[in-house]
Amino acid sequence: MEPKTYFHLVGYTIALAGFALLYWSARDRLATMSRDAQLKVLIPVHFFRYFGLTAMLPGIFNLAPAGFSQDYLFQIMAGDVLVALLALIAFAAVQSRSAARIGVVWAFNIVGTLDYLNAAARVTPSIHDANILGPFGWIVITVMLPAWLVSHVAIFLTLMSKQRP
Repeated sequence: MEPKTYFHLVGYTIALAGFALLYWSARDRLATMSRDAQLKVLIPVHFFRYFGLTAMLPGIFNLAPAGFSQDYLFQIMAGDVLVALLALIAFAAVQSRSAARIGVVWAFNIVGTLDYLNAAARVTPSIHDANILGPFGWIVITVMLPAWLVSHVAIFLTLMSKQRP
């Protein structure tokens, strides 16, 4: 097996473990904060979900060899942009202490997790040659995706915990 076949999976796995360990090490400190304060720490990484726009840039991702059409890449891009906008709205709702803030955060996190699962579960295992990702695509898959997943899990844990608002 050539290295290019699995580099992105190794990178993804290491980054996932790294971000999980970072969250685990910060969890006790976060627990001393209010739920709103925790959410204001955990949501902002999703502001960068707009990186999905790169799926439509020529030369950044060439997922045609993996069987993905331009229509599917547009779906990935649209989902990521929607989640980035929902993250901004959720953060603003928490920041302004809106009465609807927790519902907005739940909606953002559910939509964001479903979007993540749609893209990551279909694209990542289908890439058998990391070269088709290009350097920026490789960073999205091996750095941003793991950060977003850990953040989604941490947000769910925060929303389900019994804490002061």
